[in-house]
Amino acid sequence: MKNIGLFVMIAVMAAGVVAWPGAASACSCEQPPGVAEELSRSDAVFSGKVISMEEKPVLFSAATRSVVFQVAKVWKGPANSQIKIKTGQGGGDCGINFSAGQEYLVYAVKSEMYGANELTTIICDRTAVLSQAQGDFAVLGEGQAPTQEVDLLSRTGWLLPLAGFIVFAIIAFAVYRKRKTVRQGGWKS
Repeated sequence: MKNIGLFVMIAVMAAGVVAWPGAASACSCEQPPGVAEELSRSDAVFSGKVISMEEKPVLFSAATRSVVFQVAKVWKGPANSQIKIKTGQGGGDCGINFSAGQEYLVYAVKSEMYGANELTTIICDRTAVLSQAQGDFAVLGEGQAPTQEVDLLSRTGWLLPLAGFIVFAIIAFAVYRKRKTVRQGGWKS
């Protein structure tokens, strides 16, 4: 009888794992908002070229994509020379399938849709390849060049603190060894 109970319990647990709901892959949009409405609701509106894309797997959900743009013009939001946004992989997860080297007009909002509260854009926004968004410029106007130079692709941001920590550790170890040697009477200067 114990074996049957154990078998039933394992079968129920296995069925629960198999039947566990995954992330749904469906995205539908209403009629896209007009340019003025999209500008008003967006936290950042800019044009720029895709210079980096990085896919990030997410536990129990579809992977996300971080996209870094070299910004040409800004209409709203940070006036940085580079801006990073998050989106999905494309298809049913509402993400935009950006292409490296392609220029876009991006409308982004701060959202937790793809994780932390970051700038995101989805297929329901007016984000489009720049050549297909020319009509938006009649409402948006000229835009401004970025005023803040940033480098979001620099991977050396952690090297300086690491080097400082290593130097500190070496000095602390040397001081410790010297004090230990002096206490034992073995070091005379």
